[in-house]
Amino acid sequence: MEEGIRINMTAEVMANQKRFQVLVDVYDLSLEDVAKVVGLSRSLLSRTLHGHEGINHQAVYNRLEKHLPEIIGKRGKAFFQVEAVGVEKVEDLRKAS
Repeated sequence: MEEGIRINMTAEVMANQKRFQVLVDVYDLSLEDVAKVVGLSRSLLSRTLHGHEGINHQAVYNRLEKHLPEIIGKRGKAFFQVEAVGVEKVEDLRKAS
């Protein structure tokens, strides 16, 4: 394999590792929850996240991409900061429509 190709693959893996870490951090996800959604082991996801060799990173990231909406659905905290709306206001809005 040519050195340039290897560098590009490494850069791609590193970029995906960063994306995966941001996904986990921003949405307050546990690797256990992600593993359940995508059907992979928590340890495989941990090794992928930490860039261990001997892993088909592309296959793991394809699986994460495929299940991204479900993964985000497992988030531990809200993404947007929204103010709570009282029941009365909801009822008023429903009656007005």
